[in-house]
Amino acid sequence: MVKDLLLLGASAPAMDLLRARIARMGYRVVPAKTPDQAHGLLRVGGTRIGAVIVPSELPVVDLRAALEALRRLVPAHELSWLGAGRDPGSAGRERMRAAGVQLDLFDPIDPHTLRFQVNRALAGPKRIDGRRRTVRAPADWPVAIRAGARRKEGRLYSVSASGAFVAIDQPSVARAEVALDLTLPGAGRLAVSGRVAMTNVPGNLARRSLPFGMGVQFEQLSEAASVALLVYAQDRFRSLAL
Repeated sequence: MVKDLLLLGASAPAMDLLRARIARMGYRVVPAKTPDQAHGLLRVGGTRIGAVIVPSELPVVDLRAALEALRRLVPAHELSWLGAGRDPGSAGRERMRAAGVQLDLFDPIDPHTLRFQVNRALAGPKRIDGRRRTVRAPADWPVAIRAGARRKEGRLYSVSASGAFVAIDQPSVARAEVALDLTLPGAGRLAVSGRVAMTNVPGNLARRSLPFGMGVQFEQLSEAASVALLVYAQDRFRSLAL
């Protein structure tokens, strides 16, 4: 079961906009105008909530104490914390980090990074540091896909040294051979090829955690491209944690 998100400071226009963006992705966001209201919501339905979104400008005197009061209502291993709204700068980030906030949703944030970070939070605190075989990171860049004689345009959703997920309305079928042409920040143009490992299309079996599109497992990748993708994924993944 996918858990809900609790949004603090829900009366602020920026938080209301964020709530609408996340809801359009298919997640349920429970609004709380104040920490006191959030306390009541967690006490009644804490087992249904997997993450709390904390505005950088939440009007409380002691952020750490306010969040600790909420944290005591839910086991630590079941709740993740995300900072949102205006980027508070290095001092503000340190204040939020000291209060136990773990992940970055600060403005501006593109739709792919927003979805990726929400999934990262709802996977649980133990998964936030990226303990998996291959580190993935969000992206939101155009990508050209060649499948046989066909050429299609999509947008990269996430990428690692071993594969990528491409958001596209008409994905190629599973096991189809495809070639991707993309531009990696700091590394320039990369041409990689692989095979479609899975697709996510509209219907009863669609995965809410992903945009519609296809996952591609790389099969022919130069060492230079592999290193460039690995460095990008690691740096980007770490940069989205407080």
